[in-house]
Amino acid sequence: AAGRVAERLAADGQDWATVEVAGRNVRIGGTAPSPELQDRAVEVASAVDGVRTAANASGLLAVASPYVWSARKAGKVVTLSGNVPSEATRNSVLASARRALPQAEIHDEMVLARGAPISFNSATAFALDRLAGLAEGAITMTDGTLAVSGVATSSASYADARAAFLNEVPGAVTLGPVDVLPVRADPFVWSASYDGESVTLEGYVPNEVVHETLVATVRAVLARAAIVDRMTVASGEPEGFAEAASFAVNALGQFQKGGVTLDGLTLDIAGVARSVDDYETVSDGLARGLPPGMKVVSNAIVPAPVSPYGWSATRDGGAVVLSGYVPSRATRDEVATLARSLFAGLDVTDKVRVASGEPKMDWIGAIKFAMSELAELATGSVTLGDKTYAIEGEAASPEAFTRLMDATGRTLPASLALESAEVVPPKVSPYRFSAERAPRRITLAGFVPTEKDKKTILATARRTLGAVEIVDQLGFASGAPADFVEAASTVLQAVARLAGGRAEIIDGDVEIDGGVYAQGAVEEIVAAAEETLPKGFMATISVVTRQPGQPLTAEQCDQLLQDELQTGRIEFDGSKATLSRDSFGLLDRIAATLVRCPQAKVEVGAHSDSEGSASRNRDRTQSRAEAVVDYLVDAAVMRERLTAVGYGETVPVADNSTAEGKAANRRVEFKIALPDGG
Repeated sequence: AAGRVAERLAADGQDWATVEVAGRNVRIGGTAPSPELQDRAVEVASAVDGVRTAANASGLLAVASPYVWSARKAGKVVTLSGNVPSEATRNSVLASARRALPQAEIHDEMVLARGAPISFNSATAFALDRLAGLAEGAITMTDGTLAVSGVATSSASYADARAAFLNEVPGAVTLGPVDVLPVRADPFVWSASYDGESVTLEGYVPNEVVHETLVATVRAVLARAAIVDRMTVASGEPEGFAEAASFAVNALGQFQKGGVTLDGLTLDIAGVARSVDDYETVSDGLARGLPPGMKVVSNAIVPAPVSPYGWSATRDGGAVVLSGYVPSRATRDEVATLARSLFAGLDVTDKVRVASGEPKMDWIGAIKFAMSELAELATGSVTLGDKTYAIEGEAASPEAFTRLMDATGRTLPASLALESAEVVPPKVSPYRFSAERAPRRITLAGFVPTEKDKKTILATARRTLGAVEIVDQLGFASGAPADFVEAASTVLQAVARLAGGRAEIIDGDVEIDGGVYAQGAVEEIVAAAEETLPKGFMATISVVTRQPGQPLTAEQCDQLLQDELQTGRIEFDGSKATLSRDSFGLLDRIAATLVRCPQAKVEVGAHSDSEGSASRNRDRTQSRAEAVVDYLVDAAVMRERLTAVGYGETVPVADNSTAEGKAANRRVEFKIALPDGG
């Protein structure tokens, strides 16, 4: 009878009950999960054939409050602990665990207790299914409330868990705290790339909030771009990731094309800036605006191209302003440093921007050259275009003006072509010019307004003084009085007649001091000054007649005469027989030589080229020879010693078929009768 009662109880699920039989009386023992099951066990036993009475002698499980059950996963071990209402339920829970976690090693640490919630079985089965999606973690049920913590095995399991906890929790079960972390990513890498049309987001984000924030940021900074979203949620993000990723997306928004990658908080950024301003914004952010903990490991940002590409600098008083473009921030810093060195003490304003598209040349070398020239200006500007260079302004000093003219006159560096050079010399006051005469040499000093004026003055010096050494100490300056060049020419004609001395122009005052070879020259210098000095100039002339040197023999006289003739030519005004003022100095020196050999007879022979008729040429040369004789007589040479001969075109010394030959044939020669009749 005992066996039949036990079988019937087991079949009814009352396997907790034990059976004792005394005759036909049954006594139910064991520990019942609940009073209801005690009564049920007595009822089942009483219904067995042959049983007269069934009595309850069982005890009850202790009541657990709160009623707690948990499942914990660590590696391949799953530990079930807490309360379970019955052995049958224990077996059901173990079966659910083996089904959900077939590879796990199941440890049963559950204890029997009363007080299980109504949904205990379905809740534990749900919990074990969710635990299977965690790499590690725990699910605990307390009086029908589930609490979850752990790390998902994959991005998919993380998404499944989130969906299940939102939509699949069994009825009568309350969902408590859920702290399921996505799978841990190591390294934690995220990236965004933009091809000009679409943005591709890839890699890991820590949660959906950050995910949606980054998508929204892309829409804000690249509104017209399509978004390809390949981001997945993972744990393991560094502190500050969200701020760093938002910074990177905002930087990407400044690009025509490009990409950003975050490995933890380390940024790799590359791309082409959308504009010059965008390049500055991104570069400033990378240099000074990085979020805390973020660092840049690679920066390959290409500046936006501009056209036309140029650079300029202006100087005005105590201020220097740099403008235009350079290809990089490093070169901009290099240029600014040089500017502060060249213009120390001045207010240097750097408005230079960074852009690509620079000419294929040494652009920075060209800028350095231009700034070195600007340093020579008191005011002005230098400008670089596409391989062109322009400079304008006022030189800081006469020496600076000379250096600038020399530099722009040579081949410019960096393949530059000179577009314009409109530099004026500095204004000086008083304005000085001087000419100092010494034997076979004249020294010119002071200032002239322009290179053209200087050439004119040097040409006048060569024409009036002949083949003497000209020591050029002239500088350039503005501020010259009106008609300065004409006044300087008058001064040089006077100096050409000096045996030695000096002439100087100081603004409108002209001073001429020195000695001349003949008294007549004194009056002529004074008269010429009065006649030819421009209006506004006043001359002070202190010129005396020099005593002639020691007497010479005829041979010595002839040698000195020929030496003087090597220094210049006797010229006439056009085709006339009127002596040019430019020849007065040479004629004075010839007269001074002839005075020293008073016994020598001299032939003055004039010659012409072959232009015109022979008789006309002979008459003209005769008149020219006589004009020379008259000049020499006025200079104290005795007329009876002189003979004027016009040879016309009869004694050529060069080919009359060329202009050079004709010029050589137009000449005046002197022959001294030597003692042997030679």
